[in-house]
Amino acid sequence: MYRAFGLLRPASNFTLEEAQARLSAKLPGFTVAREGNQITVSKDDWWIALAVTSGPDIQMETEGIMGHLAGIEPAEAEQYVASDRRVEVWTDVSDPFMEHFADYLTVVEVLKSFDGLLAVDPKEPGIL
Repeated sequence: MYRAFGLLRPASNFTLEEAQARLSAKLPGFTVAREGNQITVSKDDWWIALAVTSGPDIQMETEGIMGHLAGIEPAEAEQYVASDRRVEVWTDVSDPFMEHFADYLTVVEVLKSFDGLLAVDPKEPGIL
């Protein structure tokens, strides 16, 4: 089970359309489908999803996450806290032998390719 957040600055160039295109290019042989504000990447019995979420709760959670991240300058942190949107990445499929860890990292790599997006591990919290 993998999880990540893509914290977005207000001026980020992240779009679901472009994310779907980049994921399709990076993960040939996977199905990359979009429904509404969610993208699901799947192959055989494994899947991982991305969705854009927004609202005042997201902004408050982002502020809490930024308060625990090392290596982020206060001015940079303020740019992420100013946004009430983020990208959430998750899968509920167990991966005990880490067969899909590289696939998860590829999804995170695609997130990191967008300007104004900071990929973080919400559990630690730490920068990915």
